Amino acid sequence: SMQAPARAASKAKRVQPPWSPPEGTDVSKLHLYNSLTRTKEVFVPQKGNKVLWYCCGPTVYDASHMGHARSYISFDILRRILKDYFKYDVFYCMNVTDIDDKIIKRARQNYLLEQYGEKKPSPSQILQDVLTARTPFKAKLAETTDPDKKQMLERLDAAVDAALGPLQMSVQSNAFDLAHMRHSVLLEEAKDLLSDWLDSQFGSQVTENSIFSLLPKYWEGEYHKDMEALNVSKLILVNNSIYEVLTLCIVLYFLSARQLRLAFLMHSWKDTLDYSNNTMESAIQYERFINEFFLNVKDILRSPTDITGQFEKWEAEEIELNKSFYEKKTSVHEALCDNIDTRSALEEMRALVGQSNTYMAARRSAKLPPNRMLLQSIALYLTDMLKTFGAIEGSEPIGFPVGGNGQNADLESTVMPYLSVLSDFREDVRKIAREKKVTELLRLCDELRDDTLPELGVRLEDRDGLPTSVKLVDKETLLKEREERKKMEDEKKKKKEEAARKKQEQEMAKLAKMKVKPSEMFRSETDKYSNFDETGFPAHDAEGKELSKGLAKKLRKLYEAQEKLYNEYLQSTQNGS
Repeated sequence: SMQAPARAASKAKRVQPPWSPPEGTDVSKLHLYNSLTRTKEVFVPQKGNKVLWYCCGPTVYDASHMGHARSYISFDILRRILKDYFKYDVFYCMNVTDIDDKIIKRARQNYLLEQYGEKKPSPSQILQDVLTARTPFKAKLAETTDPDKKQMLERLDAAVDAALGPLQMSVQSNAFDLAHMRHSVLLEEAKDLLSDWLDSQFGSQVTENSIFSLLPKYWEGEYHKDMEALNVSKLILVNNSIYEVLTLCIVLYFLSARQLRLAFLMHSWKDTLDYSNNTMESAIQYERFINEFFLNVKDILRSPTDITGQFEKWEAEEIELNKSFYEKKTSVHEALCDNIDTRSALEEMRALVGQSNTYMAARRSAKLPPNRMLLQSIALYLTDMLKTFGAIEGSEPIGFPVGGNGQNADLESTVMPYLSVLSDFREDVRKIAREKKVTELLRLCDELRDDTLPELGVRLEDRDGLPTSVKLVDKETLLKEREERKKMEDEKKKKKEEAARKKQEQEMAKLAKMKVKPSEMFRSETDKYSNFDETGFPAHDAEGKELSKGLAKKLRKLYEAQEKLYNEYLQSTQNGS
């Protein structure tokens, strides 16, 4: 037919519309500080995606201190970000120096001091030896110019001086029992200067090789334990056959490994770090702020809903929060591309949490459920970033671990159903107790929330018009919160009692004033007035001069006010009040 060729011709003439490819935007590239050029350069590996990294490690002859922690945690953070965020294939190698002059000298000194102690020298001998050893130590102190080192030596000298006096008195007075007690104190305080002196006298006689191998072997083992406690990734080690006096064991007594890592993350990795209480407190507050967000999101995700409730239409609030979410992710990426600026990255993450908290609070005030999927996406992202930084261990999808030792997922999934049942039962009991006005039951419900469950690491948060929130939190955190809450309540009670006392005093003073007859109020002030009329009103001052009209007018107002008060007092006594 004629129609077939026409259709074929029509197909042949059809032209595909032109395609305009998107212009796109500039993609941020990783820039790292180059100490040779002293500027930030685009990071380009020599061989494709593979990064070979050699890092100088510790000289193991003493306990790890904060300087070590800063160095190794900071490099661990950089390595994790290169490997897990930027997806480079990183081969990281670090040496451990187990033989050098420092190690040889320290091993020799420890051996000589141990031998000295085993000889059980008398208190007088120890006294004499410490005084002898103190002479070269004093000379060393006088020659030291470095302010930090000089301060350290001065503290040591002061401690030795404080221990010397009591022992000298005991030896001079022949108080042998007391001298034997005090000589151990001096031996402990003076061990550094004594070991230095012993080494100068007998160091050349120490030649046994095992003495020099045992010390670094011990401290290398301690170093690996410290790195494990700090969540530093496993290293490829090579053996060669900073003065922050706080040792890690002391620091980790007050801070968790995560809090210490957050403190380092909140500062530029290449800048000097201020090890003040404010720095550490900032890290604790940051952890608490982020953790509270994770707990709130997990509580929302646990709320019962059907499948359709998980897919909700977005309103203006959700669109705005999601826009901010993408902006913050971009800002975090740009910060990490800028010489791995973790400080700015953490601030952007903090801002994202703040915006999410504002959104949740607004929905709560409006008695509306927040969008689960949006909050879950934000929480998953933040968790993933903190895992990248090494601040979160484990495989749980959202938040910090609560069980420890990999128990978090099992603990939460196991206990939450039971805690939810307990919480619902308690809420029903509270409702009935309020309706029936059974105060004893309400008190027991409060005790369960405030005293019993915190001991088990469980926090209940009662909310008006909403189900009680159940959160798993570290026991220590909850007990500290309880202590702070009790302190605030005690202060509030104290202020209330003080206000009541002042009010009572004022009322007593007012009552005492009300009892004064108007005719007597000026008669007692003989140092001011004289010559009173029949109503007790003064006519002259103490020197006999007639009162001025202005003063008399002022006193008359006071007199009339007292007359009114006195009449009120008489009225109250007549009424029996």
